[in-house]
Amino acid sequence: MAENAETSIKLFVSSHKGGVKFPESDLVYPIEVGAALHKKKIEGILHDDEGENISEKNPRYCELTAQYWAWKNADADYYGFMHYRRYFSFNQGEEFETNHFGDILMDANDDNTLKLLGYGDDEKIRSIIEQYDLIVPQKGCFVDNATIGDAYAHAWEQHKEDLDCVLEIIDERHPEFSGVVRDYLNQTEGYYCNMFIMRKELFEDYSAWLFDILEEHERRRGDALDSYDVTTNRVSGYLAERLCGAYLTWLTQQGYRYTTLQRTLFANVDDIETLSPAFTASEKEPVAVVFSANDYYTPYLGALLKSIAENSSSKRNYDLIVLHEDFSAQNMALMREMVEAENISLRFLKVTAAMREYQDKLFLRGHFKVETYFRLLLPQLLPDYHKVLYLDADMINLHDVADLFDTDVENYLVAAVRDADTAGLYNGAPHSGTKMPKKEYMDTVLKIERPYDYFQAGTIVFNLDAWRETYTPEEIFAFASSNDWQLLDQDVLNYLCQYRVKFVDMAWNTVIDWRGMRINDIIKRAPRDIYFAYMESRKNPYVVHYAGPDKPWVNPESDMATYFWKYARMTPFYETALHRMAISVAAGDEDKPLSLKAKEFLYQKVAVPAVHKVLPEGSKGLEKARYHYRKIHPQRNED
Repeated sequence: MAENAETSIKLFVSSHKGGVKFPESDLVYPIEVGAALHKKKIEGILHDDEGENISEKNPRYCELTAQYWAWKNADADYYGFMHYRRYFSFNQGEEFETNHFGDILMDANDDNTLKLLGYGDDEKIRSIIEQYDLIVPQKGCFVDNATIGDAYAHAWEQHKEDLDCVLEIIDERHPEFSGVVRDYLNQTEGYYCNMFIMRKELFEDYSAWLFDILEEHERRRGDALDSYDVTTNRVSGYLAERLCGAYLTWLTQQGYRYTTLQRTLFANVDDIETLSPAFTASEKEPVAVVFSANDYYTPYLGALLKSIAENSSSKRNYDLIVLHEDFSAQNMALMREMVEAENISLRFLKVTAAMREYQDKLFLRGHFKVETYFRLLLPQLLPDYHKVLYLDADMINLHDVADLFDTDVENYLVAAVRDADTAGLYNGAPHSGTKMPKKEYMDTVLKIERPYDYFQAGTIVFNLDAWRETYTPEEIFAFASSNDWQLLDQDVLNYLCQYRVKFVDMAWNTVIDWRGMRINDIIKRAPRDIYFAYMESRKNPYVVHYAGPDKPWVNPESDMATYFWKYARMTPFYETALHRMAISVAAGDEDKPLSLKAKEFLYQKVAVPAVHKVLPEGSKGLEKARYHYRKIHPQRNED
């Protein structure tokens, strides 16, 4: 954070939480606000509880605890203040569209966006700041065009008595500002968010004026403030925002050199998170297992996690990691409490920032969700891991996963099981409504040279070292987004891993017999060795995979559903799973039947055999009939 020897410029960015992305700049100084109240400080940034400070007052003073800290402890020629969601735009060559409040609404503060705003070019930022004594944000107004004073008096989280008290203090202690502040409060447009950049002399005068008023307000209104709720208690921050706007207005009228910069509002500010191993290396490598899911999937992921814990060995350490974007704090806490032990760690890694660059370019369909792509980020998100075991969230584990994790994957990219489904489809089994038969697709589009070596991606041991040596994240996602692949990232993984797959026992990924059709209509068409391997895996499955849209939490009579319910009963989410199933049944959702309904029975047992007598399997007539049928009944268009 060294500055130019000629002019010292410090732009403080307030943040109360970790994991936030900040601009890479020698002029930008991230500072943790309320640090005195936090059990663990944010590493690598400033903290407002060092030196002379009011850090403990952060719940009331908000970002002003950073301003106070800078006033008392930092030395600079220019002081600037921004927020982790709000930055100044130093791109004076482009006028961005704003909302009524003066905010440029932006999705995220990623590298491309920060570059667009002028960050990354410190000399340009410096040249702008050094031209002026003062920089103010673009003005904004309230939706109803209310005056600044009226808006404060009528907001539920603010009390007019506090504003009146401040006006009295100004009349008594700073009478030269009485008219200035009242005139400002009668305006409909103002400067918001306590953001500005000032020369040192102006900043010191402003800070002395502001904190004198706020401290006296606290003294006079102390009893009333004690009864405020957590939102209303932000009163000093609210008042300062009005006082700051009045003071900035006054400064612009005093002949100081100033300019206006636009102000951003980012929806997402998280930096890319990574994780290091939860356990130190020992004689036996800790078993790292990764999952991808969303908060809605908590009851089903919970059952899987419980099944892993129940079948674990006390002689091994298990490092469980869930990739996600939206898990609630409550559900994460419940899952940790459910499985964590001396040898079992469960952590949740938010991937929103890491996915941001790629998410809009990826294809989705049917029951597939964006979480399926998260595993493509594993080499990037887990830089200190050599290998990990990945399991889909719609599974139940019946064996110690350490046995699979210990698979030697040296010289391979992955270890996985052959996909009996795809093998049967390749050999001519019904292709589930896709426009292109599986064989044609595999041969001409995906271009898999050994189609019977196509693997099922629900269970994968990733050799992360080999992945990092072979592909960059950009290369992986460029291929993933280059086509609307039939099976999304499973197709991507199969293409990228050709000739570098170690095949393991199919018991580690035993897919269910979906609605009684998967074995007879599809897997029987696979080569004999694959068919027999699948049938053998059903006798003693290690991992049951509820692949497809028909899940046991929707249909408890479905294939191998008892395994799921056995472990679901051991979780705190059992009642939630039952409640959802009951709602589904009551709604008569045909995509989620409680048992085989009459319509489905007629389709499977009457219509299909009758059609096969007229149009033999493999005939062009049958393929044409299937295509037109599924155009009429899109609910069967499931891969």
